[in-house]
This record gives sequence, C-alpha cells and structure tokens, in this order.
Amino acid sequence: NTAWAFACFDWKDPQIFVALADAITTVRLETMSDKSLSQLHLVSLHFRLEWPDRHFPLSHCHRRLQSAYQRTELTPSRLQRDVAAALDRVGWTHVFEHVAEEGLSLDMAKPATKRAIEVDGPSHFAKTPASQTYVENGATRFKSRLLRRLGWDVVHVPFFEWDRLVTPAEKDAYLRTRGLLTRKRPGEELSEAPLPPSHHSSPE
Repeated sequence: NTAWAFACFDWKDPQIFVALADAITTVRLETMSDKSLSQLHLVSLHFRLEWPDRHFPLSHCHRRLQSAYQRTELTPSRLQRDVAAALDRVGWTHVFEHVAEEGLSLDMAKPATKRAIEVDGPSHFAKTPASQTYVENGATRFKSRLLRRLGWDVVHVPFFEWDRLVTPAEKDAYLRTRGLLTRKRPGEELSEAPLPPSHHSSPE
C-alpha cells in the first residue's frame, strides 16, 4: 500500500502517514488481506520510532496488525538452516527464528545482547540491468532500518555469497570473517570465547 511505500522510502513528513492512516480507518480491517495488514504493522512501527510523541491513527489496531505480520512470515528455508548449522559448529549459540517484542523476526539471534544474523535469499534482492549485480530491495532495507532503530546489531549473509561455499570448512571460515561473531559493543563483555583462527581464506 501507499503508506508502506512511503515508509520504505524513509519519508520524513509524518503528515502523509497520518492522512493515509486516517483514510484506512474508514475501511473494515476484516476486508484487508494479511499482506496489507502486515505492511501497516511496519508503517505503524516506523511511525512510532520516527515520531514517538505523535499519535498514529491505527495505534488501536496494533495487536491485529502485528498478528497479521507474523502470519505472513515465511517458513525457514534450507539456506537458513544451513547457516544455522554452521553457526553451531563455530560456537555461536543462538535462538533460531527469534521473534522480537515488536513482532519482527530474526533468522538467528542472541536476544540478550540484541545481536543477530539475517540470511537473505533471492527475494531480498533486485538485479541491476546494467551490471547484473544484486542490490537489496526496498523491503529488505526497510526492515534493516527498523532493526537498527530498535537497537539490533545485524549481520547479513546473502545467498549469492553463501552458495559459492561448498564444504563445511569453507562455510565456517566465511562466518569467522563476519565481525558479529567476536566483536563486542562499548562497555560490554564478550559473550563468547574468541573463535579459533581459521586456516581457510575468505571467499572473494
């Protein structure tokens, strides 16, 4: 919907969201699809984070919107499970498919320290016609921005990098190059023991 598109674009004028939400309140929510309701949940979250002192017209529908969002979440993919297994091997204990308080899901997360890994499959990207390179689409960037605003430290594992890795050793070495596995935030103790050095080079 239009409000979601403006939120993806990181529109800075709250009035456009208020006007669009006011118009939506005249429509029975029962007639809207879960996809539309889930988009409104993200718009509502965006509004609350950007303008915490302003009232969002659909705030009274918060639970319904969040429930719709969670119903539209995809089931874990083989790619996600493969990355999770590699994280287990390198000793990065995590919660698989963690759902944050605000309803956003994270593929692998440490809720106590708000660290997470998101595994991005083909649906998270668009391909540029000229260079044929992958770029994150608007929906993925929007979710990443919301997670950052909520205090999450997220590392992304794109499918086109992971798919080049064949052996478990290559996958483990790749994960060791992701700073999230060993870095700590200011004033915070390292929650895991440092990983042993890898003898495999990271992928190009």
